[in-house]
Amino acid sequence: MSVKERRQNDLEQPLVSQQAMAQLFRGELSRSDTWRTRLDTTTNWALTTTAAVISFGFATPESSHVTFLVGIWMVVSFLLIEARRYRYYDLWNRRVRLLEDGWWAPMLRREPVDPDALRELAVEMSRPQIQLSLGSAIATRLNRAYGPILIVLLVTWFFKVYSHPRPPRDFDDFTERAHVAWIPGPMVMGSLLLITLAAGYLFIASFFIRAPLGELRTRPRGRRAAMWETFYRPYAIQRRKRPRRAAPNRPTQPRSPPPFDH
Repeated sequence: MSVKERRQNDLEQPLVSQQAMAQLFRGELSRSDTWRTRLDTTTNWALTTTAAVISFGFATPESSHVTFLVGIWMVVSFLLIEARRYRYYDLWNRRVRLLEDGWWAPMLRREPVDPDALRELAVEMSRPQIQLSLGSAIATRLNRAYGPILIVLLVTWFFKVYSHPRPPRDFDDFTERAHVAWIPGPMVMGSLLLITLAAGYLFIASFFIRAPLGELRTRPRGRRAAMWETFYRPYAIQRRKRPRRAAPNRPTQPRSPPPFDH
């Protein structure tokens, strides 16, 4: 073989086999699973902190309500940490979804692979960049776990301030009880109100914004929102239609072979 032919063979496009794609899929799935485990770890921290704060805060009537404020601050910190981790998880999970949608699903349907999905996968592998914004990540994690946790902490803080050591005489007395050291009560309540409004807005917005590529969401059925159907429908997706048999007077087309050989 001459030098010219050898250089021409070196520049030829390498063949992509199913074994190579299987190894790629396995590696990206392992990365996604690793970052998913890190998300579960942060959520466990938030749940443990919430349980400890509630147990210590209601242990004695003399316990200060500052314990609940510290718990809220820690849970918000965990939320920000988990939102950052979720952005990295979305990066690897997005690759897994592109492989499933562009390669494996067409192969199971015995159709050609999706070149757009594979091209997007190649771009992300050559230049990895975080696609999910921080606001969308916070909204998604509030929807999934941190919204109910913050609601529990806020409600328990309210009952702690209201009931210990005795019910307040009026709203001014309740506001005065909410003070923390040199910080006045109205400022503390204003900060909690601001956190509640921001978390509530992001929590509600998470049902209407476009979900990340790898996030599982219930499909809407017709014009009704999927959020409401999850409460009363076991399956909120349309039933699969059975393929119709070909008419006897029409010749059936032969099946095309798989797009790639083993």
